[in-house]
Amino acid sequence: MKKLLTVAVSTALLSACSGGASDAPSPIVADPVTTPPTVTPVDPAVEARDNLLTLLDSTSTIGSYEEYILPDSDDFDNIPQDPSNPITAEKVALGKLVYHETGITEGDIASSEGTFSCASCHNAQNGFKSGIRQGIGEGGIGFDHRMVMEGVDLAHVDVQPVTSPTVLNTAYQEVMLWNGQFGNVIGGVVNVGIDEERHFTEGTPKEANLRNFAGLETQAVAGLGVHRMGTNNPNSLLRTNETYREMYEAAYGVAEPDDMLEATALAIAAYERTILANQAPFQAYLKGDETAMTESEVAGAEVFFGKGNCYACHNGPALSSPVGAMADEVFMTVGFHDLDIWEDTVGEVNDATREGRGGFTGDELDRFKFKVPPLYNLIDTTVFGHGASFSSVEDVVRYKVAAVPQHPQVETYDLDYRFTPLDLTEDEITNLVAFLENSLHDPELMRYVPESLPSGNCPINNDEVSRQELGCD
Repeated sequence: MKKLLTVAVSTALLSACSGGASDAPSPIVADPVTTPPTVTPVDPAVEARDNLLTLLDSTSTIGSYEEYILPDSDDFDNIPQDPSNPITAEKVALGKLVYHETGITEGDIASSEGTFSCASCHNAQNGFKSGIRQGIGEGGIGFDHRMVMEGVDLAHVDVQPVTSPTVLNTAYQEVMLWNGQFGNVIGGVVNVGIDEERHFTEGTPKEANLRNFAGLETQAVAGLGVHRMGTNNPNSLLRTNETYREMYEAAYGVAEPDDMLEATALAIAAYERTILANQAPFQAYLKGDETAMTESEVAGAEVFFGKGNCYACHNGPALSSPVGAMADEVFMTVGFHDLDIWEDTVGEVNDATREGRGGFTGDELDRFKFKVPPLYNLIDTTVFGHGASFSSVEDVVRYKVAAVPQHPQVETYDLDYRFTPLDLTEDEITNLVAFLENSLHDPELMRYVPESLPSGNCPINNDEVSRQELGCD
């Protein structure tokens, strides 16, 4: 009995030690080698664009960098327009020709008849400015170095007491001219409350404001008269040329509108609203091409929308003032000189012109304020400021950095509160200039110029010297 018990206990112990077949320990297996995840390197150019777009979001009036994107020139629904003058392809086509048409100009100087156009002072080659300090219409000769023709009475020469402002991107401006005197659009905000005798001055071009159009339309109406275009002449080319008659018919349903002056002006304004610098590198960059701007230009944009605070005055798609801006966002005192600092200035700069916005409104607080200009295609000329007191973009930037007024009647305390000295390094200035000169330059503005005119004349200027310089002969 004792022997059987011993055997049983031994068997139990062996069983416990082995655990049986089902309880055998699992073999030890080494952990597999883990491959670290692949890390895709961040493209510096993509990262730089993302950072800039974030900055633009913070400076935009709508909270998105997309505000700074200009629409395509045929995207009429997204181009700001006067509700009383909806943009149509037919108006734009007509306006493009009439704007450059030299065959409709009349005037007081017989030798100048049929030699100039709207484009004489606002042409594509010069960023839709005149390219010279004082634009010359009637009485001018030549294109590259346009000057007053010899032997004419200067009283009849068509020149202005300020530089010719650009037409480029002006769809985003409610009122026109350096003082904003043209514009009375229904629902407008900039010229509201101005004394009627000043706004609609009888016997002056400002009477055009009584038509209740926006600035571009009003300026076109006034300009056709001021610059001696024969729109209402019964023998005008616009009434007698079959091509023009067909184009007016297409645009307005009648070959000879009752008010030919207004119909022509509205077509010109519709065309002008489509003149957009939407092929500039900055535009391509905003739309996704991170290679469209150099590192220096991107750094300059960061200065513009950051430390430089340039966007405080130059905002919206045109980098002038945003749509719907109030008057204090459109006009500012920055102390630039007037045009009569130059000895060859034709005519005189009167006090009203010298005082800018104040000369128009009569408001003491508006004295020496001038409209904030758009910033695209600056380098197409060497003329900057209403008095042409700067000859380069860098000159203007350094003036802004110092913030000391040029004008003898403007004191430092008169300057706009946004126009203050900046603590920029030389590198920051260099980069900012690169952005302004290169990133904001649309190189293809000639797409807005017709190759020929119904009159057969040379577009822009048609005097003998201009025809040679423009290659029309």
